[in-house]
Amino acid sequence: MAHLTTRSAVRAIDGITTLDELARHLADAARIELSTIPPYLYAAYSLKTSGYSQWAQGASAQRTLIGIAIEEMLHMALVRNVMTATKCDVVDGKEFRFYDQGTIPTYPGDMLHRVPPLTLETQRISTTAVEGFMEVELPESRQSQVSKPSDEYHTLGELYDAIGKGIVALSDQIAWGPENTRWRQQYQRGYWNQWGGPPKPLPVVDQGSALDALHIIVEQGEGAPDEQEDSHYQKFTRIRDHVDGIGVVYDDSGKQKYTIDSGDEAVWPVVKNPKATSFTGPVQTLAQLSDAAYCYVLALLDKLYRTPADDPADRTPGQSSVRYGLERGFVAAMQGVLSPVAGLLVATPVGDGKNAGPTFGYYDLGSNPRQTLLDLCAEPALMKAFPQLGGGDGVLHQISLLPDFTI
Repeated sequence: MAHLTTRSAVRAIDGITTLDELARHLADAARIELSTIPPYLYAAYSLKTSGYSQWAQGASAQRTLIGIAIEEMLHMALVRNVMTATKCDVVDGKEFRFYDQGTIPTYPGDMLHRVPPLTLETQRISTTAVEGFMEVELPESRQSQVSKPSDEYHTLGELYDAIGKGIVALSDQIAWGPENTRWRQQYQRGYWNQWGGPPKPLPVVDQGSALDALHIIVEQGEGAPDEQEDSHYQKFTRIRDHVDGIGVVYDDSGKQKYTIDSGDEAVWPVVKNPKATSFTGPVQTLAQLSDAAYCYVLALLDKLYRTPADDPADRTPGQSSVRYGLERGFVAAMQGVLSPVAGLLVATPVGDGKNAGPTFGYYDLGSNPRQTLLDLCAEPALMKAFPQLGGGDGVLHQISLLPDFTI
């Protein structure tokens, strides 16, 4: 089983009583949010019907899945903002990083500190897969009454409730106030989700804003009594129940011709839980490019948190903000590089009636992530097999526009 299960338990029997415990809780919350993104995106990319979304019943299931994945990225950033504001970004003597082989999850893998155990997998969309997503976002009101050890949680809401109580209990040990300028190192502006809800990155500057950040995460995921939009749990329920369709056309009965369970006619026959080593030749190189693009996004987030926001008053007129460029690059890398590479993979047969798929694995980016991406994408055998990567608006060109930074 994947490394998600090997981490030591963090929950204290009597709640969070030290900043070290708070740091471990927050780090695991960030890892959990990260672990949900590949399964959601994989299911979205497995749909063949993106060109027919105008015919989808309700909202398009594919757009909904991608929107949820982007909101999970917001949740990652909100957790990281809390870590930064509380100076809990050093965990067991090591600065927390998204781009780290110990942070990046592998699949299949058990969700951290979850009881009953819940295995996360990257697989094609189906009712079974979506019901698994619903378990991830399970509201506390629907949790089972299974007894659990003190180091585990029934729901994400329960985990975030413990974190919130820990922040309140330890608030007098946290340097809130004007002297704490760590808000300048938080993700604040460059977030855009055309298929998701309205919340934006929230700078954490005091106890109240820290609790607000946690509330946004829980509200978007499992829902809350005063929610302003459908929760992830509710959105997944609509997909499972075929209220939100996958497009194509309607048949004579007035129902959609295809559903998420219609098989290869509507869903790519992608392999389950693939790794780059699952493939050979140019397909393996394309999967490595997928891994590298995914890791670039995570390394870019790490760079962002090491780059304080600059004061506009200190900039030369007309000069763009370095920090804002990093924030926008985060979105551009997802939409302009990772998504089209995933689209090529899911459409590529690899034998035995199966297609490839994005692998979301660790890739060594070296010291210059963008240059590593450029070199990998320009590999001659890869370009020959997948000429779509080139061209005036292809992936190679999109990579050239990404922020250039060093690790």
